[in-house]
Amino acid sequence: MPYFQQLSSSVSSGAGFDTHYYQSLLRGRGLLFADQQLMANERTARLVKAYASDDGSTFRMDFARAMMKMSNLNALTGSQGQVRLECTLAS
Repeated sequence: MPYFQQLSSSVSSGAGFDTHYYQSLLRGRGLLFADQQLMANERTARLVKAYASDDGSTFRMDFARAMMKMSNLNALTGSQGQVRLECTLAS
């Protein structure tokens, strides 16, 4: 199978969130090596299996919880914040 066909078969339809991404990981067909590494760890592999097994509602619920947690971090913005050009340097 040509590379482009392999690539397109691992990408969702784009019509909305679906479980295609996670189902591809279960088949060992993650788009990027880093994506496929989610299956290398027992904890993250369990999440992949959960996200692949329903209509996307489990992922959406977890995503919403994560966004709520992040909104409570009180990130500095505007002149209070900092933009780093090199993140390996301590501030």
